[in-house]
Amino acid sequence: MIPRRRFLVGSLASAALAAPAGFVRGAPVSLSADPFTLGVASGCPREDRVILWTRLAPQPLEGGGMRDAAVDVEWQVAGDEAFARIASHGVVRTTAELAHSVHAEATGLRPDRVYWYRFRAGPALSPVGRTRTAPARAARPFRFAFASCQQYEQGYFTAYRDMAARDLDLVVHLGDYIYEKSWGSRHVRQHGVGIPTTLEEFRNRYAL
Repeated sequence: MIPRRRFLVGSLASAALAAPAGFVRGAPVSLSADPFTLGVASGCPREDRVILWTRLAPQPLEGGGMRDAAVDVEWQVAGDEAFARIASHGVVRTTAELAHSVHAEATGLRPDRVYWYRFRAGPALSPVGRTRTAPARAARPFRFAFASCQQYEQGYFTAYRDMAARDLDLVVHLGDYIYEKSWGSRHVRQHGVGIPTTLEEFRNRYAL
């Protein structure tokens, strides 16, 4: 598979490049930079499906940096990291109203299986994500971890590294994912801006 950065260099304004294997050639999309700066994610696993997420944001801390036009984003789920065995695929139209975020429901999957997934917007290809469907009911013990409140300015977040190293079925996020205010001492990083009050400012905080 072509490395993502090589694929993007010098080509973001052009839709004339050949699409990766399995992707169809979509409508031309004008992009000023890599739109997948926020990466990809998956969640809500069931025995036969998962929800896939990404957001087009070439300038993630400046409102996203996308134009107001809607963009068709293709997605694929495969049974192998090389995407030779496509298990599910589709297209989601994302709009400025949703901050060009993408929620795709990949169905028709098999229980308790590892899958790989990716997105494409115009010529831009996302990083490859790894996900897992839920096991069949009562098939085996269910392994999960949970994360609670996290303060961006204070945490080293080594618990996430530990979770990533474990063979888990699910990670459940509880509590607050962001904090509006700066508080505490011995900060290891800074928000760099004031307290968010508008929708765009909150989106920027989540992007941070």
